[in-house]
Amino acid sequence: MSRERTMWEGKLEDGTTLVVTESFGLIVDGSETVKEWPWVNYASGEWEGEAGTFEATAIADDVDDLILEFGPQTDISVGLVISDRIESSIVYQETALVTDAGWVRVFVRRNPDGTMFTQSLGFNIDDADPATVEKVVLELEYAVREAVGMPID
Repeated sequence: MSRERTMWEGKLEDGTTLVVTESFGLIVDGSETVKEWPWVNYASGEWEGEAGTFEATAIADDVDDLILEFGPQTDISVGLVISDRIESSIVYQETALVTDAGWVRVFVRRNPDGTMFTQSLGFNIDDADPATVEKVVLELEYAVREAVGMPID
């Protein structure tokens, strides 16, 4: 990770330190980085004030959801900062329904190195026709790439 500006730093409930930078989150124990992740791995996050936790939904199957436990006395500002970091990695997005209650979303995201890429996310699409889902994803992929000037594969 390149040296980035620290947006927030504070203790987690287990005594480790969370460091929030522009593009990454890090858990540090003493002088050792225990865990590091880019914000582009997450689609959204939510602060639970009473419990003092922040949970973010992973966008890829090979990435775990993010659960950060701060404790009930933690200021809400940390949730706002982390949510902002996740949102700031999204350059553009389009959403479409594929069933009455199911939808897909395609994002253009910006990696920490500045390169852009696309991701797709489906919600409540298990019963949807796979061919229909694929068609909608491809249409959205084309639309988001065109909107930001990315090459259309």
